Amino acid sequence: MNKIFVLLILSSMVTTGHLTTMCKRCWNLDSTECCTEKEIECDGSKCMMLSEYCNVSDVIYNSVRKMCAVEMLCDICFSASTNHGFNLRVSGECGEGDYSNAELKFKELCRDKMPLNNFMCPSCYVNTSTDGCESNEMVLCRGNEFECVKLRSLVQLSDGKMVPMSVQGCITEGGCKIGIGAVPGAKELDAKEMTCTPAIPVNPPESN
Repeated sequence: MNKIFVLLILSSMVTTGHLTTMCKRCWNLDSTECCTEKEIECDGSKCMMLSEYCNVSDVIYNSVRKMCAVEMLCDICFSASTNHGFNLRVSGECGEGDYSNAELKFKELCRDKMPLNNFMCPSCYVNTSTDGCESNEMVLCRGNEFECVKLRSLVQLSDGKMVPMSVQGCITEGGCKIGIGAVPGAKELDAKEMTCTPAIPVNPPESN
């Protein structure tokens, strides 16, 4: 009898130890609305919506995605900044519980609330090659952009256009761990390089 009781307790612990949540799922490229929403079962207790604003060579791309929550993207602005025709802003918003992303709408908060943070990075951008670009100036970092990124990749944008790009600029801290997968409207087709280093203080402390 005692053995049966112990087995029941262990079974209950296993069952309750794995938490799942039902979330809304959609993925609309080059749009600010989800026209069709389905359901997905997710590990954990949170659901997410990603809202993207991306400026590539003065062309604006907006995309949205509802999905299982990625903790690193919850309630932050994932961003990359250059002085040369490439700027990215992705708002990650999370909700707790079943279908907690159902009523979430496209947000542009990332775009408007990104003050300068007193750091800077080398800046360059080309959309014709993945061989790299040479920086001859610095870009001022904003918000949580505390790292400098070097990116070389063939990227498919939300309108289907394939761009061989090389970028240097500021990126959200941890951006290389998050990667291109954080961008709803972009797909990395041939990754060459994505490396991150600490951003450079605009006013470094004087050495004694």
